[in-house]
Amino acid sequence: MAKAEADHPFKVLAHDIERPLSDDEIARGWETAEEKSYWVPAADIEGVIPSDLRGTFFRNGPGVNEVYGTPLRHPIDGDGMVAAVTFLNGQVHLKTAFVNSKHRIHEARERRYIYEGQMGTRNRSRIMGTMSAVGRLLTSMELPKVPFRNPSNTNVFFWGGKLLTVFETGLPHALDPLTLQTLGADNLGGALTLGVIAAHFRMDITRMRLICIALRPSLRRAGALDIMEFDWKWKVVQRMRVSVPGLNYAHDFLLLPDYYVFHMTPFVKMSTLQGFFILAGLTSAGEQMKYYPDLPSRFVFIPRPDGRCPERGIVQVDTDPFHIYHFGTSEQHDVDNVEFIAVCIGTDFNMDFDKKYWLSNASVAPGLVHHFTVNVATRKCVARKADKASVEFPTTHPYRHGHDGGRFSYLMASDRDGYNMPYRDVVKFDLRRQLRQVWRSHGCIGEPVFVPRGGYDSCQSGDEDDGYVLVQLYAPMQHRTEFIVLDAKHVDRGPLARIKLLHHIPYGFHGTFAPHVFLPQQLSSL
Repeated sequence: MAKAEADHPFKVLAHDIERPLSDDEIARGWETAEEKSYWVPAADIEGVIPSDLRGTFFRNGPGVNEVYGTPLRHPIDGDGMVAAVTFLNGQVHLKTAFVNSKHRIHEARERRYIYEGQMGTRNRSRIMGTMSAVGRLLTSMELPKVPFRNPSNTNVFFWGGKLLTVFETGLPHALDPLTLQTLGADNLGGALTLGVIAAHFRMDITRMRLICIALRPSLRRAGALDIMEFDWKWKVVQRMRVSVPGLNYAHDFLLLPDYYVFHMTPFVKMSTLQGFFILAGLTSAGEQMKYYPDLPSRFVFIPRPDGRCPERGIVQVDTDPFHIYHFGTSEQHDVDNVEFIAVCIGTDFNMDFDKKYWLSNASVAPGLVHHFTVNVATRKCVARKADKASVEFPTTHPYRHGHDGGRFSYLMASDRDGYNMPYRDVVKFDLRRQLRQVWRSHGCIGEPVFVPRGGYDSCQSGDEDDGYVLVQLYAPMQHRTEFIVLDAKHVDRGPLARIKLLHHIPYGFHGTFAPHVFLPQQLSSL
C-alpha cells in the first residue's frame, strides 16, 4: 500500500467486523448534528456507485439529543432531521435539514425547552404537573391540555410533488424536495380530518395509489381509523373510516389485493385514569407501553372496497401475545389464504431507552422474525419463529404491495451469538424458501432500504430483488457516518460502494428512495 493511501483517514476504519463496540461508543451516534449541503468528493467514495442508481435516498430521524440544555429522555422526543442522499451519474450529493415545526421555531425564539415529549421529556416537575391537572379537573371537570411536541421525525416520503415527514400523533410536515425547507404542517387538502397520520404507508403502483392510515384512539369509545387512498395528484379516490374496539395503535399495516391488515396489540391500553396520569406528567405514553395480559392480540383483516370480498366485513384472528411494530413481505394466495412475516416482540417488551442506544429494551426483548399463515374464512392462524437474529425495521420491494406480494425482506439485525444489540448486520430473508443472506458491518446500521433497479416499472417486471440495498452506517471509532450500497441479489458479498462522510448524521428511524433527482443544478464535474 502506498504511503499516501495508508495515511488517508478512511484507511484506518475498523474493518474487524467482530470487534465488540462499547455502549459509550454506540450512544454517541445520537449526538446533535449540524445541517449540511455538499457534493461528496470522489476520493471519499470507496468502490463504484452503480451507473443506474439514480434518485434520492431520504432518511428521517431525531437530529438533536438535547434542546437548549434540556437533555431528551428518549430519541423519539427529538426534532426530525431529514437527510437527502442524491445519486446522479455515479456521484453523490448530501443535504441535511431540520424539520422546522412551529414548536421548534417557538423554542428557538425563546431559547428554551417548552413543548413536552410523549416519551417523557418534560418542561415541568411531576409535582407541578399533578397540581395543574388536579386543579383543572376540580374546576372544569376536564383533563388538562398539554402542548406535546410534534417532532415529525419518524418517516419521510415523496409522492405527487410533495415531500412529507411524519410523526403519528400529529399532522405531517411538507418540505420543499429541492431545498428541504419546511413549508409547514399539511392536512393534505383537508383529508386528514383526524389531525394525524401514521408513520407507514403503502404504494399500489399498478393503480398509482398511495395508501395512508390515521388512527385517533379514544378514552371513552373505540378509536377512529381512517384508511385513505390517494392518486398522484393527492385526490382521495377511496376512503374508509372504521372503529374496531381494542385497536388502539397502528404504526404499520399490510396491503393485500383484498385486505388491509393490522395488528391489535396487547401493549397499548386506553383508560381515563391512564390519560390523567400522562397529562399530569406522572408518566408518559411511552412508559405506559407494556404488556397487558387482559388485552387481546389479533390480526384485523379489513376488506378493501374494490377487492373481491367487500361484503365479508372486518375479520379478527387471534394470535400469540406479541407486539408488532413492523410487517415484512406478504403473499395472498387466494381470497382466504394469506402468509406474511412480521417482527414480533415478546411480553417483556417496554420502551426503555436501552443502554442509551436503542428505542426499546431489545437486549431483553428482541424483535424476532415470525412467519404467519392465516385462513381468513376459518380465522385460523399458525405462527412460528422463522429466523434466529434479533431484528427490526424490515423493508421490502416498495412497489409490489397490493397485488400478489413478494418474497424478500431486508432487516436491520444483530446476527451475532450472544448479542441482541447493537444492530450491525443486514439480513435478507426469503419468505418463500425460508432462506437467508447476511452482511456483517464494522459499525452500527439503520434501516436497510431496497431500491428496485427499474423504478416504478419494477412493480410488475424484473426479478423482485433486482436492485440495491442502501444502508446508513455509523462508525463509532471515528464518530462518522457512511452510506453503504449493496447488491440486493447478493447482500452477503458486501458493499459495491461506501460513501464515507467526514462527520456523523444521527441514527435515523425510517427512510425511502424516490426515483427522482431534486437538485437546483446538476453537477457537471468535480
